[in-house]
Amino acid sequence: MIADTVRAFLREHGVEGPLLVAVSGGTDSTALFVALVEIGTPIIAAHVNHHLRGAESDGDESFVRDLCARHGIDLHVADGTIGAEALRRHGLEAAAREVRHARLHEIRLRTGTTHIATAHQKNDQAETVLMRLMTGSGLAGLRGIHPLREDGVVRPMLQASRAEVEAFLAERGISARHDRMNRDPRFLRTRVRAALAQFDEAAIDGLASVARHADEQWTLLQRLLDGVDHGVRSETETRFPSFPDDPALRRALLHRHIRRLDPASRDVSAADLQRLAALDTVKRVSVTRSLELLRRGGEWILRRRPQPAEPFQLDLRAGNTAFIPQIGATIRVGPATRQPGHPATQVIQLPPGSEPAFTVRNRRDGDRFQPLGMERQKKLKDFLIDRKIAVETRDRIPLLIWRGTIACVGGLEISEAFKITGSGELYEIAIEKADSEGVQ
Repeated sequence: MIADTVRAFLREHGVEGPLLVAVSGGTDSTALFVALVEIGTPIIAAHVNHHLRGAESDGDESFVRDLCARHGIDLHVADGTIGAEALRRHGLEAAAREVRHARLHEIRLRTGTTHIATAHQKNDQAETVLMRLMTGSGLAGLRGIHPLREDGVVRPMLQASRAEVEAFLAERGISARHDRMNRDPRFLRTRVRAALAQFDEAAIDGLASVARHADEQWTLLQRLLDGVDHGVRSETETRFPSFPDDPALRRALLHRHIRRLDPASRDVSAADLQRLAALDTVKRVSVTRSLELLRRGGEWILRRRPQPAEPFQLDLRAGNTAFIPQIGATIRVGPATRQPGHPATQVIQLPPGSEPAFTVRNRRDGDRFQPLGMERQKKLKDFLIDRKIAVETRDRIPLLIWRGTIACVGGLEISEAFKITGSGELYEIAIEKADSEGVQ
């Protein structure tokens, strides 16, 4: 019985509530809602309306409102409209899932509920495992739908079959809503579901058990990885001074840190991991939409792909300081002290009697610069390439401009035209990051 399955799950995992129950109005979520009411678990309901099917979507919302009203359960309804950019980047199913989970977590925080309960069941698990097999997933992917996630999402019906869920509602005379998009053959899950409908419960049980066995093996693998994981972690990257010789351990180690840095990623296959683990070929390769792996010196760096700095431009007079939010740095220009200063301090010379009024900005197309000691100008882009400045950091370098000429490339070089000759007025430029380290 579904109620017994749900009760046993909550007891096993120590989940007491109050729970936030995601109720779409479909068969599974309606059954979970009713089961939780019957066993007396404190709950609050949440419904996310994606507005994908017009009046039908509004009908789902009305059904959920009536269901909650009949049982005296508080309901929170959220707008789940999917943005065009999210739809383009992730596709309909993934974008809807991302929006839905974001709205559910917002409601959870507002209501103070302990967990978010969703109505995934055994057939969903079997479908997920088969889909992961078809797309070349590794061991992590074969774990399928997790009963209890780190972010507080729980799946109390994961051991119940679709047939049991339908029978549970039929016994109570409850007719749930049906989403016609669940029959759309454009979606892989729909086609997989249709294929699995030709097999008996034993086949469903067998596929679902793969997830359980994979999870057990995954736990053992994590213990093994702990012994070879020498990666230096930060919020945005992991630096690996070395990798295990065994290719399988390399792949597993990379996957561990890919999931850490990009937990929402679903686009890393076993073939991708095999390609990435061929470290001799690595210079810089894309890993996911937001991660890249590169080799620098004797270490490998897995990191979130740096975003280019937004264009910035500001006026600055000598004696003043300005914060540049686009790069998180502070720049100061003042009379030169001729004393050793900050590592990023540079000194330029202006003609006698010149007004020390400057413009600070990042690079623009067509910028030219005459490096110290050179007879003529060169493209700023070429100068930065010669200095081996990574492309993703070039827009983050502040340029000090005087009367339309680049006097200083912040932290790197001053212009030949502004070098110290002893016949002018000296000014020093100091640049500091928000973390108090000099701009590199």
